Amino acid sequence: MANDAFVEIARTGAGGRKELLHEPKPIPHDTRKCILTEPDGKSIETVKKMNTKEELEDELTRMREIYKPYLKNMAPEMAPMNTVIPIKEFLLDGKEKITLPHYGGPVGYAKQVYETEFSLPDIIGDKCVYICVGGADYETAIMVNGEFAGTHEGFFDPFEFDITELVKEGTNKLKIVLKNDCVYNGTGFGDNKQGDKLYAATGIGWDDPEVGWHHCPPGMGLYDDVYIEIRNKTHIHDLFVRPVLSENRAEAWIEVESCEYTSKDLSFAISVYGQNFEEAVFENAVFETKELYKYPAQKGTNLYKVSFGMENCRLWHPDTPHLYQMQVKLIYNGKTTDTGKVTFGMREMRQDTDSEPKGMLYLNGKKIRLRGANTMGYEQLDVMRGDFDRLIDDMLLAKICNMNFLRITQRPVQSEVYDYCDMLGVMVQTDLPLFGSMRRNKVAEAIRQAEEMERLIRSHPSCIMVTYINEPKPDITTEPHRHLERNELEEFFSACNVIVRLNNPDRIIKHVDGDFNPPTEGMPDFHCYTCWYNGHGVDIGKLIKGYNVEVKPGWYYGCGEYGAEGLEDLGIMKKYYPPEWLKEPFDPANIVRCQTKNIHYHFFDTQDNLQDWITVSQDYQAWATKVMTDAYRRDSRLISNAIHLFIDAWPSGWMKTIMDCERNPKKAYFEYRNSLEPVKVSLRTDRFTYTAGEEINMEAHLCNDTNAEGKYTLRFELYKGDVLVKTGSTDAYMIDCDVNYIADASFTAPDVSDRETFTLKAILTDENGSVITYEKMDIEVFADVDIEPSSKLELICNLSEGEHSIAGETVTVKNCSMSPMHFVSRKTGHKIVEEFRPKDFSYWYNKGEDMITPIAYSTFTAEGFTPVLTSGNCGADTTTETGNWHTQNAVAVKVHEGKLYAVSTVELRTENPVVKRFVKNLNDYAERI
Repeated sequence: MANDAFVEIARTGAGGRKELLHEPKPIPHDTRKCILTEPDGKSIETVKKMNTKEELEDELTRMREIYKPYLKNMAPEMAPMNTVIPIKEFLLDGKEKITLPHYGGPVGYAKQVYETEFSLPDIIGDKCVYICVGGADYETAIMVNGEFAGTHEGFFDPFEFDITELVKEGTNKLKIVLKNDCVYNGTGFGDNKQGDKLYAATGIGWDDPEVGWHHCPPGMGLYDDVYIEIRNKTHIHDLFVRPVLSENRAEAWIEVESCEYTSKDLSFAISVYGQNFEEAVFENAVFETKELYKYPAQKGTNLYKVSFGMENCRLWHPDTPHLYQMQVKLIYNGKTTDTGKVTFGMREMRQDTDSEPKGMLYLNGKKIRLRGANTMGYEQLDVMRGDFDRLIDDMLLAKICNMNFLRITQRPVQSEVYDYCDMLGVMVQTDLPLFGSMRRNKVAEAIRQAEEMERLIRSHPSCIMVTYINEPKPDITTEPHRHLERNELEEFFSACNVIVRLNNPDRIIKHVDGDFNPPTEGMPDFHCYTCWYNGHGVDIGKLIKGYNVEVKPGWYYGCGEYGAEGLEDLGIMKKYYPPEWLKEPFDPANIVRCQTKNIHYHFFDTQDNLQDWITVSQDYQAWATKVMTDAYRRDSRLISNAIHLFIDAWPSGWMKTIMDCERNPKKAYFEYRNSLEPVKVSLRTDRFTYTAGEEINMEAHLCNDTNAEGKYTLRFELYKGDVLVKTGSTDAYMIDCDVNYIADASFTAPDVSDRETFTLKAILTDENGSVITYEKMDIEVFADVDIEPSSKLELICNLSEGEHSIAGETVTVKNCSMSPMHFVSRKTGHKIVEEFRPKDFSYWYNKGEDMITPIAYSTFTAEGFTPVLTSGNCGADTTTETGNWHTQNAVAVKVHEGKLYAVSTVELRTENPVVKRFVKNLNDYAERI
């Protein structure tokens, strides 16, 4: 695992004050059994769920039409008062001509100089000139005609400088000097030096397979517009409309900038229109500053707050994202000196911090749960490329996947992204770009950037929540001589809260996303990669059972990241990947920063060719997506989850995405869509295999993310292939935005000749018999076998870590370098396991614990032993915890002195029919030696 910071974060686990945390346990319920009997009639017809790209494209076409009206701008046009002079072309470092936007490497410390010229007309005395920069990464210094104009630190917030005194009529020279730096925790590329760049991850990237494609390269550049603007000396600096639904009004915050020391009594003529619908709420209502505050405008920034009624307004909601537009005319001495406009939505987003548990979210007075995904630069590239049709489609693809929010992950983005989220009804969480730690010497700068983040997003109704840091490190790893310790970090959060709420009193704040050093004030959030960084957060068997990651008690909680890697399709690889990445025999380790080679040992067999690697990894990603998301839907205490990640920005940016850079859906996209159905039936079991004649009980839960309530019917249908073999029905009550256990589908495992797959289908219908939704789950039933113990078998289990002498060989046992494993591979070619299938040795039931528990806690090497079952472990020997993973034994055998010695680090729990057959095969094999 060398040089993989993300694996190390997962492997070392969370810290924090454990005494202040508790483990969420399965929510108790009284068991109700719905006994399945002989079929009571015909099966209920259900519609096939979407699972192909063609079906997705058809739905995308339909959704474009549904949301087209919300993209309109029906407000009257405002005549511009300012003159804008775009600047597109620069000479970079004195030799290369570039056109904006421009972004790329290197990472770490570097300097770039952009030079150009611009021409100005004769500047009238009551005018001022500004240079405006939409986005510059990272430290910016601007010179005009050889004189200093200003500096700026950051990469996400637009900024401007008054250059009136520096410019002249005619040709002017412009120089922009950019400096990049290493990030607080080190770049993760090359030497990993630390620096003072406030940066997290999921950046724009650039077209370079070695560095630029990856989702975290902290590059540099002028990635947005640069322009000169000529304005009146008294002008509108910023507009913000704060909705106050409880009082049927809104509040306009009008910031006026004056470039003169003269005191000025101003007037505002305010109009409010429907933006994506026709309505004139009011027009040219005049407000005098001397009446509002009795104070005139002075030099610099002046803030005026104007309240106006919004009775019977159309509310902004993800399903109906109605938008208004406020237009303002700034009047001085009877003359309009500037105009401005801002889009806003009438909506209230609040978090209940008084009830128990605390933290439930309410949109316009109704409960809401956030179901979504992390982004990673694709939406930023859409804006940079001017491809707004694709940006629209990207938002609609999220909605088709039943997502209602996006975590704009670990960085604010261009305002255009938020504009389209407003228009298309996609809620947004925006993160301050901090990852892991906060540099001591940059605290004031980070607080400043927290303010800039809020000012960037506050007018957007889609923006419902902010966070300050991603995955803060446990104190023992924070390097306190450079970074804040947790108690100091909490003070930093408090300071950020003050500055954010000064700019928006209604902002919902979640201090941390993915807290590795809990707890903090407010809503807890964790990251859980149990299905990728094996066992990370909470064991998968416990998660399925109903446990969750340890959190602060008394609160609802969220999971801000989870997921698994799925390799890209063959077409993407062949189209974009360097040939050396795909050379035969194919090795996933050749793909830069791909984790599949090392991680796959925990979850699926090593494959023999490129296409099989793709297929199996995508199949596993889909399964992991479903099993974790379903578990989160069943947990009524979890009110926010975001899969990591949605769409890849580059051909191999971060293969945990469920859709590639060309918007081809992986199988996980469709599984996620199914798991996020607003009304969902979820089937839960701790056993996936049974022996004929055993009683089977499978729980059914009704997961409702809507505000509907009422009585429904849940029908169970058991199939063998296409043949309906058993049915049963029960009442089901739906609760407003909550989870409700319905019943256990109970039946006896049918007789089979060998092993057969059965499918349980749970169908929810309304009072008219119409199908609302349905769910399916496969289980396998095995014929029982008899074990004839062999005197020739020496089965050796439960070996401690270290060296052991067995059958004349040294057996070296090594504990699992991450967490205990739920999967071992039978792909060894040994006769003992030739009857078994790829997933047979995984996720076994533990009768004593009544749940799925790990099957192996260690692996071993032993010369002279023949592998039967294998796994992987980290390090070339038994002491090294770094480096690549290697195949090691989970079960291996050797014939010695007339006996079969079988060493096993696998827990052979014979309540599982696969285990019983495996033990029988061991004994039978021993008898044949």
